[in-house]
Amino acid sequence: MKIVVLSTFDITPVRDGGQTRYVSVYKNIAKEHDVTLIAYDFKQTDHIRRYKLADRFDVIVFPAAPGDQHHVWHIMEKTRRLAHDVLCIREYHFSDEFVRDARQIIGVADVVVASHPYLALLGFGFAKRNAIKIYEAHNVEYDIKEQHFRGGLGAAQLDSFVDTVYHGERMACREANFVTTVSAHDADRMAQLYDVPRSNITVAPNGVDCSQYPIWDKASRDELRSKLQIGDKTLAVFLGSGYGPNVESYFKARQLLAEAGFDGAVALIGSIAQADRTGWPDVPFDELWFDYVEDDLKIALLSSADIALQLLFSGGGTNLKLFDYMAAGCLVVANDFGARGVSADGWHVAAQNASELQTLLRERVWETERGEAIRAKARAIAKEQFDWSIIAKKITSLFSPRLDMAAAEIAAADMAAPAIIDESEQTPNREALSA
Repeated sequence: MKIVVLSTFDITPVRDGGQTRYVSVYKNIAKEHDVTLIAYDFKQTDHIRRYKLADRFDVIVFPAAPGDQHHVWHIMEKTRRLAHDVLCIREYHFSDEFVRDARQIIGVADVVVASHPYLALLGFGFAKRNAIKIYEAHNVEYDIKEQHFRGGLGAAQLDSFVDTVYHGERMACREANFVTTVSAHDADRMAQLYDVPRSNITVAPNGVDCSQYPIWDKASRDELRSKLQIGDKTLAVFLGSGYGPNVESYFKARQLLAEAGFDGAVALIGSIAQADRTGWPDVPFDELWFDYVEDDLKIALLSSADIALQLLFSGGGTNLKLFDYMAAGCLVVANDFGARGVSADGWHVAAQNASELQTLLRERVWETERGEAIRAKARAIAKEQFDWSIIAKKITSLFSPRLDMAAAEIAAADMAAPAIIDESEQTPNREALSA
């Protein structure tokens, strides 16, 4: 099948969770189908970028038209908020090249995936009549954008953007043959918010490539700790981009750690290191800010950490970092909000406040048999339920029956068609019959 995926940003180099999901899911799907991802990215300014992520996975990134680029920067200056994706719904004019090529590529696709709702109107409009249309929701975008625009300048305009997102996402849900969300909570919210049948919504959660995380032995962990110059201090890890809810969550988590008397070190991985930390109070522990790192170093840090901080307070969907922690065999410390999306028990240590955090730090749970059992269960859950290959199969299961049906129809037509006989080979001649 030919599958087209629509995005409002380039997906490499991979710097955040959304890009990780795109690359991981569609690389797996491209093992059996032809995938083309089309992006309209205001950061791509001077040329169309084309590249392959696999033999059957092509990416085409179109630069925004000059007028659209001017518009998004004008809105940012006016409101202090980025609105590129929202502007794709109804305010952008799009470049001629993007419209022409998108129409052509989408028009021959068997499956059209609007990943986020922002290009759904364009993508579903260009789709052929019998194409399968999927809205792949990374979050409930209405809720996320309501948070994002809150506190910006020009309240009336920002309110209109939130309204645009509501109507754009409702259209995506109602026009799609199938909707996917990353959590059951998001699915319930989407069904209630847009009055769509819950049965039309499939949960295809975020995941992890478990094969990247071998079990590290003590000698390897000690070697990394020596390089970090932290000795025998307790090492905590926090993985996250500079996305607002991540910054807010770590800010609150470091306050809880300070109140709990934590005196170890926290390794912070990702663009959260670029966040504005003006006015942050001093804390009695070391903070190692790594910014974006290559996968090898990320895996080494997660595999060597004593605890992973999954103390979250806002945001939507499920957090990709959670499944990295689980696959790495790191002891996950989570509050209720951070633990959402995994229905099983016994895979993390709960800490809702500084007192509970202080208790687990004092008991050094990560060094106990209980801690080992928790880590083992988390790793098993990640492998059995959240590997990207499993998530990809959930998405392809939506359109695979259509593929099987088409194959059956072709086979039936072949059987019903009259056989074409070459008389020179199949019909005995008179001499043979009389012999």
